Amino acid sequence: MSRDLYVALSGAQTAWDNLSGIAQNLANSRTQGYREVRTSFELAGPPGGELYATVGDVTYSEANGSLEVDGDPTHLALRGDGFFALEDGTFTRDGSFRLDGEGRLVTAGGVAVLGEGGAIQLDPTETMTVGPDGVVQGSLSGDLGVLAVVSLTAPEPLGGNRWGGTPGQRPEGSTIVQGAVEGSNVDAMRGMIEMMEASRFFEAQQKAMQVSDEARARLNRIGGS
Repeated sequence: MSRDLYVALSGAQTAWDNLSGIAQNLANSRTQGYREVRTSFELAGPPGGELYATVGDVTYSEANGSLEVDGDPTHLALRGDGFFALEDGTFTRDGSFRLDGEGRLVTAGGVAVLGEGGAIQLDPTETMTVGPDGVVQGSLSGDLGVLAVVSLTAPEPLGGNRWGGTPGQRPEGSTIVQGAVEGSNVDAMRGMIEMMEASRFFEAQQKAMQVSDEARARLNRIGGS
C-alpha cells in the first residue's frame, strides 16, 4: 500500500470513529444521565516520515445534564462529576432508581445501587431521605450508609447511560439532589454541526483515497506499456 493511500485510509478510519461517537451522542440526547463522549485524535509516524491519524483517548463531558425534578424520593440526581456505583461492576448517572420487593435500592433494570459498605437496603415499608452528601436515612432504620459516588479512570462507555472503568475517590464537590433525575448533557445543536464537519472530512479522505488509487493505476498502465 502506498504511503499516501495509507495516510488517507487512516484519516478516513479516524473520521469514521469520530462520526460513530457523534452519532452515539445524538442518539442519547434524551437518555437520562448520559454523558457526552469525546474522542481525541493524535498524529503518529516515524520522525521525518509520513504522519497519519490515530484514535487517542475516549473521555466524557463533565458538564451537568438538565435537572428534571419529579418529587420521587427514590430518584437521585448527581451534580458535579462522578458516577453511582452498581452491584454488577458498572457505573451510571441515571438516578431513576426504585425499591425492589426486598427493599433494595435498584436501577430501573433491577441492579442494586451500592453504598460505601454494600447495597443500600431498607425495610420495604419505610421511606428514605438522601442528603446532598449521599447519606441515606430510613424512616424506621435510621442511618443506612453513604451512597458510593466514584470517579472513573479509563472510562469506557458501555452503551446508553452505563459505564465501565476503574473507580476512584469520590469527586470533590459532587452532590446529590433527591426527588430529581439528571437529563443527558448532550448539546444536540452542536452535535449536528460536528456531524456535518466530520462527514465532510470523511468524504475528503475518501476522495484522497480515490485519487491515490487512480494515480497508482495510471502508473501501472504506463509501466506495463
